[in-house]
Amino acid sequence: MRIDAHHHLWDQSARRQGWMDDATQVAIGGPYSLQDWAAAAEPSGVTHGVFVQTVPDPAETPDVLALATTDPRLAAVVGWIDVDADPRPAGEQLDALIAGAGGEYLAGVRVAAEYSADPDSLNSPPIHALARALAGRDLALDLLLTPANLAAAERLAAANPETRMVINHLAKPTMREADFRAWADDIAAFTAHEHVACKLSGFLTFDALTMTADRLAPYAGAALAAFGPARMMFGSDWPVSILGGGYGASVSIAEQVIAPLSEGEQAAIWAGTACSWYRGLAAAIDGSLPSGAPRTNAPKDHTSTQRIS
Repeated sequence: MRIDAHHHLWDQSARRQGWMDDATQVAIGGPYSLQDWAAAAEPSGVTHGVFVQTVPDPAETPDVLALATTDPRLAAVVGWIDVDADPRPAGEQLDALIAGAGGEYLAGVRVAAEYSADPDSLNSPPIHALARALAGRDLALDLLLTPANLAAAERLAAANPETRMVINHLAKPTMREADFRAWADDIAAFTAHEHVACKLSGFLTFDALTMTADRLAPYAGAALAAFGPARMMFGSDWPVSILGGGYGASVSIAEQVIAPLSEGEQAAIWAGTACSWYRGLAAAIDGSLPSGAPRTNAPKDHTSTQRIS
């Protein structure tokens, strides 16, 4: 089984993607529907996906949760809540999403530290409160980072050992050889944080050069050394990945860099880790498979130590 643990959908007639510059608007302005994602994913053997938020708009998450009720291929949603401007506590905002249409598909929320001018923004009281609220509801915290945010992310992880966290896109290394060692050291700091996973995703657009398995291998290797296959998951970052070669290229490069691993280790990266980290994902997938189809054997022990707070 192959699960895409990180993809997007958007229709800018409904919701503007303000992060795009003019050239990006021309290249991938969209719209991109769930059917478009499936058409891109299925030739590579990917059957189910995890939507990840695209913009800091509180209306996006309920819309996508409702969409998940209509198509089993959308098996989980990593959404967004406003921990800065919304007067409601994080827990109350999460409970409202869970109680709404498709709330059972909510698997977590994302914080985009990459866009903050303060590299230490993850150490703010609202983010720590969010982490505690997520732990109390068996939800994950996705982190969109650059290398400058890794130190703060590690402190956040150390302070919230009950919150499952997921580093997106290997924290976007620069791919400059001069920066590799500092990035690898910061990634290695997460080795002992068993509640933190990492996505092998986003790599087609790490820089302006064509990505290859040989270029990515040292970075994937450093991440695997820190997290291990049981804490890594594949994500296409589609449709952003169209900018760097498209869905097939992301899958092909991932296949090549994890080829030296055992079959079981590869299975964890393709499906098992995502099912372990994201609440409800395994059940949603199992419920959508025809009778007699193979079920995922994802481990469930990561959620067994969660305490309500």
